[in-house]
Amino acid sequence: MKRPDPRYGHTDAFAGLSRWWWLPLVLIAAALVLLFAAPLVTSNRLTAVRRHATEYTSPALVRVNDLQAALAIETAARSEQARGGIQSTAAESAAISARATTMVDEHLLDSLVRQISPEAVAHAESAWAAIRIWQAEDDRLRNELLDGTAPVNSAASVAMRNKRWEAVEAALAATQRLEDVLTAGTMAERAEITRLERINVLVPTALVPLALLALVAVAYLARRTLLLSHEARQGRLDAESAMASKSALMRGVTHDLKNPIGAALGYADLLSDGVLGPVPESQIQVVWRLRHLLSTTLETVNDLVELSRASEGGLRIDRNETDVIAIAREVADDYRAMANSAGLQLEMEAPANVDKVETDPVRVRQVLGNLLSNAVKYTPAGGCVQVKASVVTDQALGHSVALSIVDDGPGIPEKMREHVFDEFFRVPTTSGADGAGVGLAIARRVSRMLGGDLRLSETPGGGATFTLLLPAAPDQ
Repeated sequence: MKRPDPRYGHTDAFAGLSRWWWLPLVLIAAALVLLFAAPLVTSNRLTAVRRHATEYTSPALVRVNDLQAALAIETAARSEQARGGIQSTAAESAAISARATTMVDEHLLDSLVRQISPEAVAHAESAWAAIRIWQAEDDRLRNELLDGTAPVNSAASVAMRNKRWEAVEAALAATQRLEDVLTAGTMAERAEITRLERINVLVPTALVPLALLALVAVAYLARRTLLLSHEARQGRLDAESAMASKSALMRGVTHDLKNPIGAALGYADLLSDGVLGPVPESQIQVVWRLRHLLSTTLETVNDLVELSRASEGGLRIDRNETDVIAIAREVADDYRAMANSAGLQLEMEAPANVDKVETDPVRVRQVLGNLLSNAVKYTPAGGCVQVKASVVTDQALGHSVALSIVDDGPGIPEKMREHVFDEFFRVPTTSGADGAGVGLAIARRVSRMLGGDLRLSETPGGGATFTLLLPAAPDQ
C-alpha cells in the first residue's frame, strides 16, 4: 500500500478545505458591512428616538405637570372665594389666570399626545372631559355665589362642596393617568436609547474578533496555497523529467527494435517472393503469417516513435494552402481495396464549395489514414464506411472544415468515448484487433497541433463518427 508523503500529509484535508476558500472572504465582507451598517442603522434609530423624546414625550410630560398645577391653583382660588366671599379680588384673579393656563396647556398637550400614541390620546381626551365637568361645577358655584342663591351651612351646601371635590378629584385622577402613560413612554424611550447605545458598543466588539478570525483563515489558506503551489511546481518538474526519461527510453527502445524487425521483415519478403528459392506450399501460409506479424510489430514501433515525438512537441508542422477535399479523396482511394477485401462499401461525399485550408497536408493525410484504417478494421462485413466533408461553425474553433469518417460498426460506449484518445487504451470489445492503442492518441495530438481538433460522436443508427476539424481561412 502506498504511504503518503509525510511532507504533505495534510494535502488531502486541505484539498477539501480549499473548496471553501471563499468562506473567509465572505466573513470578512460580512464583518465590514456590519461594522459599517450596524452603527449607521443604530445611530439613525437612536437619533429618531432621542428626537421623539425631546420634541414630544418630555414636553408633554412637562405640560401635564403644568396642567395639574393650574388645576390645583384654580381649585384653591375657588375654595378661597367660597370661604372669603365672591368679592375676593385676588382669588378671582388667580382663578382666571389658572383657567387661562389650563386652556393653553390643554391645547398644547392635545397636539403633543397625538404624536406619541393612541393610548396617550385616549387618556388625554378622558382628562379633558373630567376637567370640563369640574370647570362646569366651579362655574355653577361661582354663579350661585354671585346671585346669593348658594346654600350656606346646610346639607345642600355640604352636598354641593362634595360634588365639586369629586369633580376635582376626577379631573386630577384623569390627568394623573395621562401623566403615568407619558412617564411610561419616557421610560421606554430611555430604555431604547440605552439599548441602542449598548448595541453601538457591542457590535464592533463582537465583529472585530470575527474579522480577525477570517483574516487568520485567509492567512492559513494563503500559506497552504503557497505550499501546494511549491508542491505542484515540483510535481510538474518531476513529471517533465519523467516524460523526458520516458521519451529517451522510448526512442532508444524503438530504435533498437526497428532495425532488427525491419531486417527480419526483409528476410520474410525474400522468402515470400521466392528469391531464396521456391517455398513449399505447406510453408507459404507460415511465411505470410510471419510477414504479417513483423509488419504489425513494425507499425507499432513506428506509432510509438510518433507518439514520443508528439508528446515532446517534436512533430514538424509545415503549413501550406491545402485542398483537404482532394486529400480526403486520395486517402479514400488508398483504402478502397482494403475495404472491398473486407466486404465493405466505401463512399465519399463532399460539397463543391469547400475552399483550401492553410494546414499541413502530410499530417492531414496521417490523421485521415488512421481514422479510415480503424473504420475498415472494426466495421463488420457488409457494412458501409463514409468519408464526408462539410463546412461548419464550431463554438470553439469558429468557421471550420469538417472531415468525418462515418461507419456503421459496433460503435463505442459513451463512457469510453473520451478514453479512446488515451495512450494504450483499447475498447474491450475490440481487444482482439491489431494495434497498440496509440493511433487515436497520436491523431488527436496532431489535430490539435494543426490548430483544430478530433471529435468522436455516435452515428445515428449505430456506429461511430470521428470528425477532424480544421480552422478555415478567415474569408471563407
